[in-house]
Amino acid sequence: MLIAWNAILPENGEFLCDENGAFIPSNEIREAIESALVFYYIKKDKEIEHRVKKIILSIDTKPKLKTLAKKIKEFIFAKHPYSIQIPEKIYLPKDGIQKVAIERFDFAKREFIERKESEIFKGTLNLTIQGIEPLKAALTSYARGLAEQEHKLLEGTLLEPYIIQIQNSIANEWEMTLRIGAWTTTPYKGDLLFFWRIKEVREKLLKEFKLDIRPKDILFIPKFKEFVGWCEYKA
Repeated sequence: MLIAWNAILPENGEFLCDENGAFIPSNEIREAIESALVFYYIKKDKEIEHRVKKIILSIDTKPKLKTLAKKIKEFIFAKHPYSIQIPEKIYLPKDGIQKVAIERFDFAKREFIERKESEIFKGTLNLTIQGIEPLKAALTSYARGLAEQEHKLLEGTLLEPYIIQIQNSIANEWEMTLRIGAWTTTPYKGDLLFFWRIKEVREKLLKEFKLDIRPKDILFIPKFKEFVGWCEYKA
């Protein structure tokens, strides 16, 4: 069972549809799980961490960050393969879909810079992900790391209380946390968050290439006073 406590937002403002209705493709769930696993294995596996450092520190031209994230993922899953089964399409109950205003909060400017309309889904999905139970520690570690980083970026803003609520839910309430769908306009989302934990990598990217690899913004729904994408999976 998947509970969208915070609304799931599709990438292009509308959910994909077929003759059976609107749905979330399986790759949206897989992407969320893989981001968590990459963060977790770099944190736990010193050999992986050393390899990542070596790869990044040897770069002498400004990297394409999305390509770099993909390369690191491939290396990690070659050493730490995982196996999950997700339905190809996760259909959404019609009564959980609505259209609302979404605002984009820029971390550097510390203000909202854009407002647009989008479909969202809030509610519970009868979803079974086979093989996810052994990944619980990785999902929790990543969710805590991502929320902690967002808290730092939102500290002192009007949005800080809402990220604190998320942190409390991750720590005390939710069984397994997934960040699903479009929750930032940064193309690699949280996939590069693991780089931020490695001091030498962080400094090289910042000083040499002027690249801040953290997500640059976050999406917020004023109607519900909540961020998007935070979901709980219950086995």
